[in-house]
Amino acid sequence: MILSKLLRIHGFPTRDREKWLDLTLKFLNLLLLFNFMIATLLNPSLSDTFQWSMKERMLIDDTLAIEIRPAVENLRVNYSSPKSGGIWVAIFSNETRDIYRFSLVYVSPRTEGTYSIVIKFNSKDAWNCTVGVYTRKSEFYKKPPIMTSSGPFILLSGPFGVTAKSNQTVDYEINLVLQVEGEDSSGWFFIKFPTPVNMTLFAIISLAVAYFNAFFLLDAYFKNKVEGLSKIRLALLILMLLASIYLLYQIHVFMVGE
Repeated sequence: MILSKLLRIHGFPTRDREKWLDLTLKFLNLLLLFNFMIATLLNPSLSDTFQWSMKERMLIDDTLAIEIRPAVENLRVNYSSPKSGGIWVAIFSNETRDIYRFSLVYVSPRTEGTYSIVIKFNSKDAWNCTVGVYTRKSEFYKKPPIMTSSGPFILLSGPFGVTAKSNQTVDYEINLVLQVEGEDSSGWFFIKFPTPVNMTLFAIISLAVAYFNAFFLLDAYFKNKVEGLSKIRLALLILMLLASIYLLYQIHVFMVGE
C-alpha cells in the first residue's frame, strides 16, 4: 500500500506502522460513512423512501379518490391548504370490495387555491395506485366519465406503483399538488349547488320553513275573509317571509362554502 511505503520511508517501526495504518483506515471509513449520511439528508432520493410526484387540476367541492391495491400498512396523510379548515380528508386503511382488499384516501377541497397532499405508507407487497375524482361537472376535466353508484368518476392518473414483491417493508410516498378551481360563475343565473348530502339537508330545511310560512299565510287569508287584515299583521307577515328567505340564503351559503 502507498501509505505503508510512505511510513517505511520515514523510518516508522513495524508495530507503529501497523497502528497508524489501522487508525487511518478507521478514520477513512468513518469519513465515508459521515459523507453518506449527509448526502442522504440533503438528497431524499438516496434514502429508503420511494416517491411519486404529480400535479392535478380539480373543481372545488369535488372529491379526489386515491385507491391503493392491495391494502397497505401505516397509511397517513399530511396536507396544507390555502385556508384553515378548507379541506376534508378521510382515510380508510383496509377496505374490501368483492374479494379485493384496498386502502382509500378521500380529499375534498372547500376553497380555491393550491393544495399540497402527501400520502405515506409502508408495504412489502407489489401494489398499484389510481388517482381519480368524483365530480358533478365532468366537462371540466375533458375526459370521458365512468358512471358509478357514487356519481361520475374521472380517472386522472394511474395505475402506477410497484410490480415486484420486496423481502422487507419499504416506505413509499405519493406527493400531490392540487390546483383547485371554482366553477365558471359567468352569467346572470349561475347557481352553485351544495353536495348531494347537503342538498338533501337543505331541501328538508326548506320544506320545514315553507310549511311554517304556509300555516301563517293560510291563517291570515281566512282571517282576512272574516274580519279583514290589519296593516300591522300584514307587515309582520312580509317581515316573516323576508326573514325566511334570508335564513335559507345563509344556510345555502354555509353549505356550498362560499
